[in-house]
Amino acid sequence: MKAKSYGNMLIVIICILVIFSLHSNNSCAQLWKPLPPYNILWPLWSPVLSPKDPLTGLPTPLVSSLTDKTYLPVQPALVWDPSLPYFYLLYNYVPLDGTANQLLYFDPTEGAFSPVYSFKVWPPAYLLKPVTTTTYTGTVTSIVPAPLTLPTGYASLISFDPALWLNFWVPLVNPAYENLYGIYPSLLTASSILPASFVFSGSYTPAVI
Repeated sequence: MKAKSYGNMLIVIICILVIFSLHSNNSCAQLWKPLPPYNILWPLWSPVLSPKDPLTGLPTPLVSSLTDKTYLPVQPALVWDPSLPYFYLLYNYVPLDGTANQLLYFDPTEGAFSPVYSFKVWPPAYLLKPVTTTTYTGTVTSIVPAPLTLPTGYASLISFDPALWLNFWVPLVNPAYENLYGIYPSLLTASSILPASFVFSGSYTPAVI
């Protein structure tokens, strides 16, 4: 009888530990991954932008870096500088002369006035810095990445609801992009970027850097 009682107690303890583990993993789930060379955050919470790796089962960004020449398999993509109260939407632009792809970003600080003229070549200027080196032939100034300094807890950070932002901006920005660069029937909608079900809750508000 005692053995049966101990067995039942052990089952209960195991169930409690499993539930606690699942709750803990869910509450601390990684929502963002920084991408080189600027440490800009890519959303792991979007199934279309970060599908699950068939081997690990973990959400994995569609691209491994974001430079001005990165080509996006789907567009728009979404990235975030956690010091800002808005996201950047990213698009491809392949010039008519056949030169290399240019990665564009939509600047919402200007888009409120004119979405059509708010597309710029990635990255924003503040993610770059000039570096001067001295050689025997003289001095040379080059422009290099200035990676973001990410706040503690950035991986699970949500400070405002992405659904509200995406539902407002994507229906405005996609047509503006098509007016400039041609029709793309496969452009992602706000609902296709968002997960099927996810509760966004603001748990941390970063200081402006």
